[in-house]
Amino acid sequence: MRRTWLRGATAVLTLLAATLLWTSVVFAEPVKNGTESKPSTSKAGTPAMSEQERSERLKQLELASERLYEHMQQGSGQEALADMEALIQALEGVSFKGLTSVEGIHALAETIMDTKETLVRADAQPEAWALSSARLRLAVNSLLHPDKALWQQYYKVMSDDLQQMKQARAGGKPAGLRKAFQALQDHYDVVRPAAVIRRPASEINRFESWLSYTEGLSGAQSWDEKALKGAIEQGEGELKALFGRRGDEPVFLPVTGVDSPWYWSALIGLWIVLALTYTGIRKYRADRAVTAVRAQRPAEEMNRYRL
Repeated sequence: MRRTWLRGATAVLTLLAATLLWTSVVFAEPVKNGTESKPSTSKAGTPAMSEQERSERLKQLELASERLYEHMQQGSGQEALADMEALIQALEGVSFKGLTSVEGIHALAETIMDTKETLVRADAQPEAWALSSARLRLAVNSLLHPDKALWQQYYKVMSDDLQQMKQARAGGKPAGLRKAFQALQDHYDVVRPAAVIRRPASEINRFESWLSYTEGLSGAQSWDEKALKGAIEQGEGELKALFGRRGDEPVFLPVTGVDSPWYWSALIGLWIVLALTYTGIRKYRADRAVTAVRAQRPAEEMNRYRL
């Protein structure tokens, strides 16, 4: 099973690397002699995927992610493995041009690897299956539905977490504040890949910096009333920015001075692949076995990551 998982992980990483390189070749080709470049074939001579084929593959990707989500929520291991293979096959040769940034591709790759890791882990737990499958489904949905993505539904949930933090602070309840903050962090962990796929990197970094700062305040032994109040108020603005709810959000222009940005995206993507490969090999040295997770769970846990 160890070799099977490593082959699967290598396939995912190789696939994403090839996709990045194919995209850079097809779309970063300069215009020569006043004529448009022809993205119909790659330099290797392989016919490029048509828009219709690309659309069909993306539909297959979404369907595979939805089926994988349902089967992992139910604890159906063999079915989920088949869904994972279908998801990887759907990605083969598909260009991410116009869908997301390099950071988004990185987030998608990590989410696929994390889900596959959870799926083949010998000591798999229902909570981990539910969480990882939800994160992957939200990520794919965010990739394909930028305007009405499912992850946007978490804005209300995370706003409620902030309100709980505010009430705990006003009531002088450190334990309650830490509990509410942990809930906020957990909810962000669910939507993070989807957010990275869709939102500017600057917004992600700002929100995570705020999380780090607030975590330090909430976990401190001394109760800094003023600092906590300011942090929570700041968090409301950062949360709105993260979900694109801020009216005065600045326009981010492309970086100038780079002739072929997707060429650099490909190089960055290859670095990501190498990093993920190294991490994957270190993480999964032990033999793994697919285990169907059908343990009885309370109704609240069963529905915790239902979308």
